[in-house]
Amino acid sequence: MTASEPALARDVAAPCLVCGGALAPSNLSGLLSCSDCGFVTADVRLAPGELEAIYGKDYFHGAEYRDYAEEERSLRLNFRDRIATLATLLPPLATVDVFEVGCAYGYFLEEMSGKVRNAAGIDISTHAIAKARERGLAAIAGDYLSHRIAAPVDLVAMWDAIEHVEHPDRFVRKAASDLKPGGLFALTTGDIGSLNARLRGRRWRMIHPPTHLHYFSVATVSRLLDAAGFDVVHVSHPGNSRELRSILHFILALRLGRDELYRRVEKSRLLDLRLSLNLFDIMFVVARRRAVGDAP
Repeated sequence: MTASEPALARDVAAPCLVCGGALAPSNLSGLLSCSDCGFVTADVRLAPGELEAIYGKDYFHGAEYRDYAEEERSLRLNFRDRIATLATLLPPLATVDVFEVGCAYGYFLEEMSGKVRNAAGIDISTHAIAKARERGLAAIAGDYLSHRIAAPVDLVAMWDAIEHVEHPDRFVRKAASDLKPGGLFALTTGDIGSLNARLRGRRWRMIHPPTHLHYFSVATVSRLLDAAGFDVVHVSHPGNSRELRSILHFILALRLGRDELYRRVEKSRLLDLRLSLNLFDIMFVVARRRAVGDAP
């Protein structure tokens, strides 16, 4: 099954995973929405093993990303911005243990290595984990829900991942159990409540099941986190940053096939310039795990 192939329609009698309310067909074709809290989810049902099939090598090279490895420099720029925010909310980074869910090739783990005490991760994609392990990173292939970490950590991160998993509510609850009291759960995902998402409707760039299964707003993701024992401490809508070099590589080398022309100019210092595009439809949310007995 590829990212473009349809999945089976799911049972609309299933309750909303955020509030337990009733799901009904949304005004966005192919999606369901909760009549109580407004949570939106794809009207699909995946068979066992289909997620693993979706996130093979083709996903990172053609199905979803033209070439994931070529996104490395841009991904790292954005990870550094998030790390700067997290550093203001965490204890000194040198004392922090980090676990990333959906670590892909390991670029975030590599950015954290040397800054924190320990950084490890997991991904369902055996292809992605092979790439991460080639870099010497502590990354394993598997299902986070069945994985047992050795000891509670200070930070669990899910970058652009919570929309991909079948049961995000279970992932959030497991993250709470894997964190120390006061530990942070950090995530990024599309914001279906954003102006751009509302204007674009079904044509919003983030709506493409079966890879994106769930569509949160700030309100619904906050409610999900609260129910799992978290207090939201940060919400922002950061832009996507790229070096001019990455943009030029995408246009000249990947789109136009002019590799030789790109190689002539790639070392120019001007290409170090950083450009940011912000449609304000991607949210960066950080929540702190409440200690047992703390009031919500």
